[in-house]
Amino acid sequence: MSPVQSSVILASAIVLSALVSVANSALPSQFKLCSRNDPKVEQCIISAVDHIRKNLAEGDFGEGFDVPKLEPLYVEQMKMQRGQDFQAVFNKLNVYGASTFKIDRLQSKPSNLSFDLVTSIPKLNVTGKYSLKMKLLFLELQGKGDIKGMLTNTKLSIKIRGYTETNKTAANGTVTNGTASNGTDSKQYVRFNRLGIRLKIEGGRFQLDNLFNGDPVLGQVGNQVINDNSRLFLDELIPGLERNLSRLFTEIVNNLLRTATIDEMFPEKV
Repeated sequence: MSPVQSSVILASAIVLSALVSVANSALPSQFKLCSRNDPKVEQCIISAVDHIRKNLAEGDFGEGFDVPKLEPLYVEQMKMQRGQDFQAVFNKLNVYGASTFKIDRLQSKPSNLSFDLVTSIPKLNVTGKYSLKMKLLFLELQGKGDIKGMLTNTKLSIKIRGYTETNKTAANGTVTNGTASNGTDSKQYVRFNRLGIRLKIEGGRFQLDNLFNGDPVLGQVGNQVINDNSRLFLDELIPGLERNLSRLFTEIVNNLLRTATIDEMFPEKV
């Protein structure tokens, strides 16, 4: 399962690349700006993301910029629960192949902060820890231990809708919702509503060690059932992952871009 989760988390890196790569000059010099009036703004954004692909993979944007690397992409923990029949925790995951993502389609309206993005990743390999209790067909799966997985042809559809929020910046740098008495500067700050994420995966292979408390026979049967029915296995997990990661990623984006204005992210001219 953890490969599914990590591929959704990869959406965070992909969308952040698309948004942050066109952000203000306070960001790394490797980032390219795109004008909101550019009739080919989609191509500009895709080019900007490709331009920093190596930096994203290595997490290296120079001194003063702390950016998580994509190779491998590290995920500390995710918890999922749907009643008593489905409980899962995944820890210390390393995801390999995230930097190979491709933006297949992008519809962009920068002035309205509206973006629809479809991306694909040919292959993701994942290692980490799991704790799982779920029912798959006739089998009650349960266990706790190491997990390895490989996903092929993962597609992520991401819907982003934003808005601007007017604050007042006082001369001393304090930002408030009111008017500062010692001189103010009205700015349109960028905020995003909850992102919509949809995930499709063509195929996957998994190895969960220590299923059924290490029973070798039941463990082998459990892994065979998972891999023979990987479509059912993935379909059970995806809805909860989409909801949780949509909420989490929206918080990440809004926090990262909390001081960005619309003119800084998408200037009228470059």
